[in-house]
Amino acid sequence: MRLNRYRGFLLVALCLSAAVQIAYLRSHEFPALLGGLFLEMAATVAHSDALVPTTIQGFTTDGVPFAYPPLGFYVMAVFLKVGVDGVQLLRFGAPVILLCLVALIYHLTVVLTDSPATGLVAGVITGTHVSLNVYLVGASGFVRGLGFLFMLVAMLGAYQYYANDGGRRALATAVVGWGLVVLTHPVHAAAAGAGVAAAWLVWDRTPRGLATGGAIAVGGLVIASPWWLTVASTHGADIFFTGAGSHGSINHSLSDLRALAGWFWGSSYVLNWPAAFALVGAASLVARGEWHQPAWLAAPVVLLVPPHGRLGILVVAPLGAVGFVFVCSLLADLDIDLPDVSTRRLPGLDRYVDRDLPDLSANQVVAIAFFVVLVGPFVAQNMAAASGTSPYSPLPVYADDEDRTAMEWIEDQTAADAQIAVVGGASEWFPYLANRTSVIVKYGTEWSGRETFSRHESAQYHLRNCWNASCVNATLVDHDFASETDYLYVPYGGFMSGRTGTTISPALHRSLVASEQFTRVYRNEGVGLYAYNRTAAAVSGPQDASAS
Repeated sequence: MRLNRYRGFLLVALCLSAAVQIAYLRSHEFPALLGGLFLEMAATVAHSDALVPTTIQGFTTDGVPFAYPPLGFYVMAVFLKVGVDGVQLLRFGAPVILLCLVALIYHLTVVLTDSPATGLVAGVITGTHVSLNVYLVGASGFVRGLGFLFMLVAMLGAYQYYANDGGRRALATAVVGWGLVVLTHPVHAAAAGAGVAAAWLVWDRTPRGLATGGAIAVGGLVIASPWWLTVASTHGADIFFTGAGSHGSINHSLSDLRALAGWFWGSSYVLNWPAAFALVGAASLVARGEWHQPAWLAAPVVLLVPPHGRLGILVVAPLGAVGFVFVCSLLADLDIDLPDVSTRRLPGLDRYVDRDLPDLSANQVVAIAFFVVLVGPFVAQNMAAASGTSPYSPLPVYADDEDRTAMEWIEDQTAADAQIAVVGGASEWFPYLANRTSVIVKYGTEWSGRETFSRHESAQYHLRNCWNASCVNATLVDHDFASETDYLYVPYGGFMSGRTGTTISPALHRSLVASEQFTRVYRNEGVGLYAYNRTAAAVSGPQDASAS
């Protein structure tokens, strides 16, 4: 394989991917999705004297345990210490890391297929498919992207070792990749472990290979041991099982196969031809007796049912590229006569070109046609999808201009120890942007246990569905947040809550203004802030919960 051909195809994949990322950056002055918790973690690391801080303040009145894999936050802390703005770090950093992922998926696909052209298609799918990479582009993509990167390194090393007899270098790659992903992201660590185990099952299945897989696992855990030993000694080893169980991420239930199928096709914002070609690619490999690669790539996805969307890149990008190239070759083999495209047949070009245009093979003609008909519109549609910022777009902004203005006012005009119950997804950004405690938060409390996580999740759900002040008060009382709340922060109109867009009824704000339990102290076009009368709240509340 010529190196210049490898680099040329990689450059095309990176340029097309960069077009989508630029469209996102031009429309998003503030990063999409959630990221405030990660920023607060990084800021805590940057200002802490401890190797691993014990608690992240601002998220709930007691804070949340810092048991999350910390490597990404240490990387972010370095940038924060040298003066880089945290919000802009997340805004630009995630797309840059995604471009690194494009390069790595491209390389992985070339290794699997020995075809730079196939790697090109896989790279384009990885970098432009918004439905798959939405959580790698948004604010949390800095940490998730690093985890995905290290996961791919571990899987590539395992593939080279088990499938290609890669020796010590491949083994070292798998160990280091696994150790780094354990230090970076729990979901990607689980997926990497599944990928390494599947490489042994698919290509080896010997006792020696099993022992080597065990050595990879132990070696990676040794690399990550400064973190997990510190966390276990501070919070107890069960905190790792607590965090994994709160979301229910790892699920072996066959009843979720329907969810798996729905995830595969997805609610794509574009014509999802990569998924269709992935099926074609997998079928073509299996038909040739080369079932090993599809089985290996699917293993991390099957472990996490219904899987996290971004893991679809493992299946859709390489196998979709294989299917794309396979269909191109089938069409080229139809042996359709191509017209003579020399300049002698195009007299109008004679004045500009003094030689014949290069002859194109059938494969090249079909490939160009496919790029024009499928890839071009696909990239354009994803650029449009990445440009949306509303709650109903794939990359919504959780804390918009009105939110950030309100949070600036809160930081300037409220007591430093004020505690605010924030309705909606802005609660996750609130501690970092307002420098105040967010009483009710979902993300981060998974490390405090399923009961705590469920209480916060339930409170948020009921608050965003309330139609009057009595319902709000009852929710705070019933979920034991009334005694902790100084202010209530309520959006106007559409906003993000959880992972979906929703709307607050104007009737709720009218009821809050008229209520003796709440006093409006601030308002802009997007947010109302209400002081909370705890004395009145303790008296009424529970019996009115049905008002929601």
